[in-house]
Amino acid sequence: MAKNFGFGGNMGNIMKQAQEMQKRITQVQENLKNIEVSATVGGGAITLKGNCDYEVKEINISNDLLGDSEMLKDLLISAFNEFVNLAKARSNEEMEKATGGMKIPGF
Repeated sequence: MAKNFGFGGNMGNIMKQAQEMQKRITQVQENLKNIEVSATVGGGAITLKGNCDYEVKEINISNDLLGDSEMLKDLLISAFNEFVNLAKARSNEEMEKATGGMKIPGF
């Protein structure tokens, strides 16, 4: 005799919902590679473009920065940090859509 562990006859339904959610999460993770984000800092001096899988695809640097290595370093760090924050926020939005707002550890 199968035990339902206090879930009544809904255990199969709960398992089905969990499997469907896992499929949606996997699909979102694949889709993140196709969602583009860009970060611009220094009044447009540096722009990074990439995807929500944290892959930088393009960096544009103003010629005005090429003679100032310290400013270039500072702005590159700022641009990378902004890019990561934007990608992370967008990834979280997409994951919340897939999970119906349920917070899943590790995502």
